[in-house]
Amino acid sequence: MRGVPFGVAVVAVGLYLVGLGAAPFIDPPEGLHAEVTRQMAALGDWITPRVDGVRYFDTPPLLYWLTSGSFAVAGTTPAAARLWPALAAVGVAAVTARLGVMLGGPRVGLLAGLMVATNLGVFLCARIVEPDLVFLLWLTLAWAGFAIAYSGRGRRGLVLFYAALGLAAITKDIVGALAPLVVVAMFFWLTGERPLTPWVPWWSVLLLAAIALPWYVLVEARNRGFLWYTLVDNHVLRFARQRVFPDEDVPLGSSAFLLVTLLAFLPWALALPWALLRAFRRPWEDAPSRLWLLFALWAVVVVGFFTASPFKLPHHGLPAFPALALLVARVWDETIDAAPGSAGPRALLGPLLVLFALATIALVAAWSGVVRIPPDVLATLDGSARRLAATGQSAPGSPLDAWRPLLARGAVIFGIGTVAMAVALWRRAAALGVGVALATTIAFLPTVAAEGMAQFVRARSVQPLAATLAQRLRPGDVVLHEGAIEHSASALLVLPARVGIVNGFQSSLAFGATFPEAREVFWDAPRLQAAWSGQRRLFLLSAVDPARSVVRTLAPASVHLIAQTGGRWLYSNLADPGTSVR
Repeated sequence: MRGVPFGVAVVAVGLYLVGLGAAPFIDPPEGLHAEVTRQMAALGDWITPRVDGVRYFDTPPLLYWLTSGSFAVAGTTPAAARLWPALAAVGVAAVTARLGVMLGGPRVGLLAGLMVATNLGVFLCARIVEPDLVFLLWLTLAWAGFAIAYSGRGRRGLVLFYAALGLAAITKDIVGALAPLVVVAMFFWLTGERPLTPWVPWWSVLLLAAIALPWYVLVEARNRGFLWYTLVDNHVLRFARQRVFPDEDVPLGSSAFLLVTLLAFLPWALALPWALLRAFRRPWEDAPSRLWLLFALWAVVVVGFFTASPFKLPHHGLPAFPALALLVARVWDETIDAAPGSAGPRALLGPLLVLFALATIALVAAWSGVVRIPPDVLATLDGSARRLAATGQSAPGSPLDAWRPLLARGAVIFGIGTVAMAVALWRRAAALGVGVALATTIAFLPTVAAEGMAQFVRARSVQPLAATLAQRLRPGDVVLHEGAIEHSASALLVLPARVGIVNGFQSSLAFGATFPEAREVFWDAPRLQAAWSGQRRLFLLSAVDPARSVVRTLAPASVHLIAQTGGRWLYSNLADPGTSVR
């Protein structure tokens, strides 16, 4: 039994830990999180996160504490920063597999662990420096602990449940970390189980509070107003669309969020109708059947809540994916065994065959140039592209020739998968079909999705401009950034001093900008104009299209374009040989 989670973990290691450093940091969000980690270590302040010397309160510190360790060993590199999200993805796959073994046996565990590892949503998020996958690991561990306790396998499960929720609270979001408690209450209401007190022993509250609260208390003590910002402005007022300190995130619409969530969980999302109907079907006569209900309830609540919420981003559906993988694995397992009431092989294999065939046709069409990917697709999937689209700008991209090898590789993989799936459908072999689907995704994700993501990041990276800027800097020079610093935060990793931020209040640093030490960091247009006409050398790294940039307000003869790449422009007020005047 224990060999199943280990085997799944080995596969996940191959998927997630290879090629982590193939691309530079992408901004946003990676440079910002790497810079927070670097400043924590440099300042020796492990309580208050900072970016460019400005207090930053949008993310709790656990990811930064972990990343500081990998930075100490391997340096401030993309691979070192991405290590913990990747390891968390491996952990999610292994814990999901263990849950599957517990509830349905080795085959359910194997399928569930591999399914949660082989979907585009988890795969891409695990290769980005964000706290989401570490947060997802704690949530998955919490559900594993609850399942252990509910199955009568010992009270140690409740220790794991509450400890994991405490860790989730200092990883990403204290409100989100408490959501499983709400779902457990809903679950007990549905099943009619009483009393509830055995599931909330006195020590559980102390354990949860001991892990989750000290950091929040310390930050509030050192930064008055932090708790109001975190709990009220960042949650209540965000939900009501009345934030005092808004950032630049552009939420998805409800239909777009549902579509993105389903696409991210392909190909396994095709079996979700069967999986959810199976889980909600009465009777729930024993603990295992009720636990299946619990996981279905969790998945539906997560996706349903964000679908109804006025604020949702593409990755907000990820917490449901381990539960969805378990439910889908159960359906496939019962179909393989031809259990009474199970879905027929053709009901599961037919949609997969259609999906693989369509993917093959689409990739061939894109490779040949017959069909071009619409730019608004990128604007739906990528947060940076949505921000640019909201201001009338477009995201930089790569020419089609750069993508052709990947498109051809993907077409071959899905073409082979289509033929093999057709054989499985013809033979009505569910086991062969799910094996083909797993093999196809395992081949596609690292060779096409990972390479495509790396190519996308290189086209958007600030690294070339940051290197150009670092080479030109002399003592006394001033570096400024136009727009929210999140758009180019990885440049801070190579610059020797703090950067002035021009017209960048609407960002995740908006609340931090209210503290006294941030006054010199944030510049307005009049201050820039006065400094730009002086004798001191200024550099302006802009993430704003020149047609909308503050450079329009400067004397044209004083605006010298040094370089342009990745959707950014580097200007100076003093000319260098080889630079051009705007």
